Amino acid sequence: MARLWSTSILVLVCLSFLSLILAPVHSTLKTPSTRDEVVASFQSWVDRVGAKTDAETILNKTEINLIPCKAGDTVPERVIVVDQNGGGDYTTINEAFSAVPPHNIDPITIKVLPGTYFERVVVPKNKRCITLQGAGRDVTKITSSFVANDTGTTYTTSTFGVSASYFTARNISFENSSPPPNGKRMHQAVALRTTGDFNAFYGCAFYGQQDTLYDARGRHYFKDTLIVGSVDFIFGDGKSLYKDCELRVLSHRGGSITAQKRHNFSEDTGYSFVNCRVTGSGPATAYLGRAWGPYSRVVFALTEFADIIDPVGWYSWDAARESTVFYGEYKCFGPGANESHRVKWAHELNDTEAQPFVSLDYINGGLWVTEE
Repeated sequence: MARLWSTSILVLVCLSFLSLILAPVHSTLKTPSTRDEVVASFQSWVDRVGAKTDAETILNKTEINLIPCKAGDTVPERVIVVDQNGGGDYTTINEAFSAVPPHNIDPITIKVLPGTYFERVVVPKNKRCITLQGAGRDVTKITSSFVANDTGTTYTTSTFGVSASYFTARNISFENSSPPPNGKRMHQAVALRTTGDFNAFYGCAFYGQQDTLYDARGRHYFKDTLIVGSVDFIFGDGKSLYKDCELRVLSHRGGSITAQKRHNFSEDTGYSFVNCRVTGSGPATAYLGRAWGPYSRVVFALTEFADIIDPVGWYSWDAARESTVFYGEYKCFGPGANESHRVKWAHELNDTEAQPFVSLDYINGGLWVTEE
């Protein structure tokens, strides 16, 4: 064991020494001299490399995401019809997704006829290039009512979960019909969870209370969507652009619209809301965002705020995060947009600062978004 430990220390020292050579020179740099310092230095190196890898994975895209779906004009698009009354190919949405072959790259549309579908659906990674087409978000709904206390985790409460890339949903509603949280733990209840890359949602609606939309990971585009909730109802660590959306805050004292979970400075994630509306009624106690992650990043641009926004605007969770989060507003308006009492560590962006957040380029949309 002593020899093994000596070998391990030698490896750690070598790695630490290499990291010191490759790192920029600083006058305050200290060479590790004790076991604890060696371990700490090695862990710091691992963290830096891991952060860089995470950022590069998101920025440069994984190999599977570089394989596009086949173009609809060269490959006949398959259409699967779901009708709970028996007039289609299947009566449930789960049956329709089961009919999609694994490792699919052909365009497939699952057309869902009007009705309320009491199902829980998961779209796995190997079922890509699918469009879920409802008959209108007011007449086509997928719903369930599980909370974290039922399933054990927030992640597993979702009515609809997407792990696949190149998934699109149109004109359909996703609901978690669980009642409002009562202050007890494990009342999180997700309507939709997405960990897939290149996901787009057009004309959809998401209904819930606490943790309605788990925008967990990947690049996503939400256009003309309605998102309803009370506490942290858009949350996760995705990199997403919300355009022309309505965020409807249900009355609940102390709630927050967003809880973005960016972990570190190198991680390229965050939420951007452009030309949206924040609506609702009740006391002015809703935060625009609170820092679930220490480097949480959220921007609201050209957005109208109802008078339900807490005047301070943002919540850091703890004082240490005030210097690391990035919360910005750009030319927002409405009774909730008065910035005279905003926290000092939030930002009022100018045109140049706002530009990266208001364009489709924010989510590399030129590579995959088919319509604006």
